[in-house]
Amino acid sequence: MNRFLSAVLIGIVLCASENDRSFAAGNGDANANVASTATAEEAAIQAAAYKARLAARAVTDEGFFLGRTGDFRAARKKFSQAIELDPKFSPAYRLRADTCLKMSDWAGAIVDLDTLITLDPNDADIFNERGFARRQLGDLHGARDDFDRCIILGTDLPLAYGNRAEVELMLGDDSAAAGDLAQAQSLAATMSASPPASSTPSARKNQTHHKTSRTGTSNNAKGTTR
Repeated sequence: MNRFLSAVLIGIVLCASENDRSFAAGNGDANANVASTATAEEAAIQAAAYKARLAARAVTDEGFFLGRTGDFRAARKKFSQAIELDPKFSPAYRLRADTCLKMSDWAGAIVDLDTLITLDPNDADIFNERGFARRQLGDLHGARDDFDRCIILGTDLPLAYGNRAEVELMLGDDSAAAGDLAQAQSLAATMSASPPASSTPSARKNQTHHKTSRTGTSNNAKGTTR
């Protein structure tokens, strides 16, 4: 699935529970008035956060469509604008990182991937992408560390095994590379015989690491791809 499309399809749900509302308002008690004021402030903060999230999502959508046309510079500006509106809106970081990779801006991609890892340290695919960017910058040991982590988090990622094998070859570890290549081929063969991806969003989320390499992100890259 196109990375832009998969990220834009992420639903944004911000709930304000009825239970958070104060039932003490108007009872004349000083403590109740304080509680009521605090609740009103919390509601205002929630409303502002919700408004910022909606605005960030709208700008991210604009960047998505710009990216679809190939205008990556304009798309990246939109994603940066979305991040300014809502610094915790992870899809904007993910899309900006992907855009940086398409532009061969490896260092810029790593900055956003670092942020994504902070937001979700258990996303195997992010480590795979950061390892790819590090490899492009010549940081072979850092790249191998990322591929190691990716494989630990999601052991059925043939691309991670293939990427790690390439780094191992570049480091002169031919034996380890041969083992990883064999594992990548074995996993790829197993996945080619697996049933089609489910149409439900939750099931697709669990199957994203079965996707093949995305096109466009490594046009200027060497060797195996992501």
